[in-house]
Amino acid sequence: MALSDACSEFISEVDEAARRLAEAVHWYAAPGMPLSYGEEIDALRRACAKVDASPLDPEARAELLRLAVAVLRYLETPPDAPQLQQRRCEMETLIRLLQAGLSAEDAAEVPAVIKDVAQENERTAAAAARLRAMLSKLGKPAYDVAIKVISDIASATAKKFLGL
Repeated sequence: MALSDACSEFISEVDEAARRLAEAVHWYAAPGMPLSYGEEIDALRRACAKVDASPLDPEARAELLRLAVAVLRYLETPPDAPQLQQRRCEMETLIRLLQAGLSAEDAAEVPAVIKDVAQENERTAAAAARLRAMLSKLGKPAYDVAIKVISDIASATAKKFLGL
């Protein structure tokens, strides 16, 4: 067996794992399931489809892996876990901080923008761009606090887009 054969076998196993995950996502998205999932179902479905449609695209596989880890961490955190409450508090602090320095129209958008920045979904990059515009309107002290909180709660995609 050559090294290229071992690499090919590895990639085939990753692709098979992505197909199994796509089947599981489809099953968990079915109506009548006891647990109701949100945007993570659609995001996983899209990421699995991208892997299937993009042979040998390492970024598609890396994106699926990052998303699967983020969903796992989110879903495995018990509702009463201190980390979950801490993250919720940090998000609320960030929302209030941003809203205080923005116009009423911009302030109304803040909760949705923060939610999308904290999650991996199809709106994450656009939300990060919107957040960057909002941050530019803040004074230095508020900006510094906001960047610290964003660094703690933002998804990998948002952090990359924001340069954090």
